[in-house]
Amino acid sequence: LDVLVLPPAELEAWLLAQTRPPPAPAIPFLAKGQQLFVQQGCGACHRVRGLTGAPGGIGPDLSNVGDRATIGAGLLPTSVGSLAGWIANPQALKPGVLMPAFDQLPGEDLRALASWLASLE
Repeated sequence: LDVLVLPPAELEAWLLAQTRPPPAPAIPFLAKGQQLFVQQGCGACHRVRGLTGAPGGIGPDLSNVGDRATIGAGLLPTSVGSLAGWIANPQALKPGVLMPAFDQLPGEDLRALASWLASLE
């Protein structure tokens, strides 16, 4: 595991930032990704603070997923590409994971969803 050590004031600011809901999507492509997150039922398992329809509780809280160094318990670096690959077929990357594949999503939708998630910092 990687550990980031911060001076006390920076740590307090980081902790406070972790409690805030992410901002609204800044561009239509990211708004489409957010809509797909809700429409595809991702919020049934994953929480995103401030997003109606995303109470989560089963899977990881994704409120700040774009700020994480890795996804999949350290398996992949956090990027649009790795998020898209994970969403499309998590079993291929981490056999036994509980998340179902969303391989039915067209490529543009997959990129929009992954881009929106990557923007959550």
